[in-house]
Amino acid sequence: AKQIMTEEEQQTGSISWISYLQYLLSLVSVFLIIPYILLILISEVIVIYQSWWLGTVGNPSLYSIISYNWKIGIYAFFCLGGLIFFLIRGVISSFAVKRSSRVIHKQLLQHILGAPNSFFESTPMGRILNRFTGDITITDQNLNMLFLQVSGMWIMMVGQIIIISVDTVWFLAIGLPSLLLFFLMMLFYGRAARNLNRLESISRSPVLSHFSETITGAGLSTIRAYHLENDWIRKFDELNDRQSIKYIIFSEGKKWASLYTSAISTIFMVGVVVIGWYSMSPSKLAVAISASMTFTNLGMMIVQQQVDLQSRMTSFDRIRFYSTNLPQEIKRSNDNPLKLKKTWPKKGRIQFENVSFRYRSGLPYVLKDVSFDLKGGEKIGVCGRTGAGKSSLLFALFRLVELDPKLQPKLIDVTTGFPIESDPNEEPNKGRILIDGIDISKVFISRLRRSIAIIPQDPTLFTGTLRYNLDIGSKCKDDRIWEVLKMVEMRDVVSQQPLGLDTQVAEGGSNFSAGQRQLICFGRAILNNCKIVVMDEATASVDIETDAKIQRTIREQFANKTVFIIAHRLNTIMNSDRIM
Repeated sequence: AKQIMTEEEQQTGSISWISYLQYLLSLVSVFLIIPYILLILISEVIVIYQSWWLGTVGNPSLYSIISYNWKIGIYAFFCLGGLIFFLIRGVISSFAVKRSSRVIHKQLLQHILGAPNSFFESTPMGRILNRFTGDITITDQNLNMLFLQVSGMWIMMVGQIIIISVDTVWFLAIGLPSLLLFFLMMLFYGRAARNLNRLESISRSPVLSHFSETITGAGLSTIRAYHLENDWIRKFDELNDRQSIKYIIFSEGKKWASLYTSAISTIFMVGVVVIGWYSMSPSKLAVAISASMTFTNLGMMIVQQQVDLQSRMTSFDRIRFYSTNLPQEIKRSNDNPLKLKKTWPKKGRIQFENVSFRYRSGLPYVLKDVSFDLKGGEKIGVCGRTGAGKSSLLFALFRLVELDPKLQPKLIDVTTGFPIESDPNEEPNKGRILIDGIDISKVFISRLRRSIAIIPQDPTLFTGTLRYNLDIGSKCKDDRIWEVLKMVEMRDVVSQQPLGLDTQVAEGGSNFSAGQRQLICFGRAILNNCKIVVMDEATASVDIETDAKIQRTIREQFANKTVFIIAHRLNTIMNSDRIM
């Protein structure tokens, strides 16, 4: 398992400008970027000018041609304008935040669902959950507000420097070095904070993986059966401690940064008082001290918020890594995919021609030079020992593993970001599969998989209504659904439910027995009306009575369909036309 599971990527260095640009594009569309930035700029400039104009109201020597009442009126106008712009900015920001959450989540989900089977084999579930919980939560709750706050603070800082320097030119002699110290502090602390946040995010994945392994499947039952409760709790505590240590160090780093920024602010304030004591009147010194306090407070907040923004941006960077570097299944084989008729496949003939493939580089072939011809409407039973390659036939048929080396998704090295090259001396996957004479490598993957109905060993039901689980595409009328339920002998069970077809299916279909879930899956396959039906150990976990119902359904409802049956029980495949 250690050889299959890949190490989680740990990026280094500062956040690239591409990440900031992509996050901005998730907030607003490309056509609204400039208006959105101008809106932030105007609203902050109004606040700065409003504060400066307030100083002219109390100073009769400034703009003496304007009466006191007019000055108050102009100040009120600036306040009203600032309020209006902030309201507009707030409304647009709320819509932008919603849009950002939707766009980021959609892109991540699409790339996860579009990843090849090899990705899920080599990636722990906790790592994927970490993207959808920790990283998405940070981008939704913290990142958007920090992005807006930091943008406004930088504009306010520039405005304060300009306004104070107009009245007090020597302020630049102290203000610019202090600003440089704040900037150096931000670079020094920011580098450590980014890496600590990355380490904390990575250490969160094993905790989620451990939790997921515990509560899903037979995890709890197995732990209790072997009396491993204490060992499992001890392992969870160890993983949780590793994650907590990194989080504590990250939090203590914030306190350290706050202490040093306060020291810089104190030194700056002492310099202003000392220089102003000998060169300024008491009234101007008071104004300079007040302005300096605003400047230092802004400097401290910018350091904290800017570093916090960079640290939180690591979560978006982790999401962006999946959204850009994750290998994807080939949605179409070439630039000119075959345009098939809606009735394809009409006969359901399946031909394997010298099919050989391995699941990943470095492993032996699981199928080697396999060839057979399954006529349309024929029933074929496939049996063999565990690991003989029965399910591998389905992997090739559904193109979960590509036979054409050109179509195989390239796995990405998480440390370099470049594709992992296979051994040039290794013999590649080869062969081809034809359905009704059409090479499936030249067919859209989505079109291919919609044309084949599968009934797996573990019956899968989705949260929602029973009608949705039977007829996912909403193509059939209720009369047809009830008719199919009668065919699979589930009509009486469903009719006894108060809501009938609108009965809510619990998570995993827990409100139905294993046999009933399997019969519902058979009903779904009948409603799909595919010419090819694949059964992968479909009766392995049901009782003899349910197995008899399923065999009767196969004989009656799949009479003119090509049925591919993988099973261990001989009575499951004894009615097949041929055995492989």
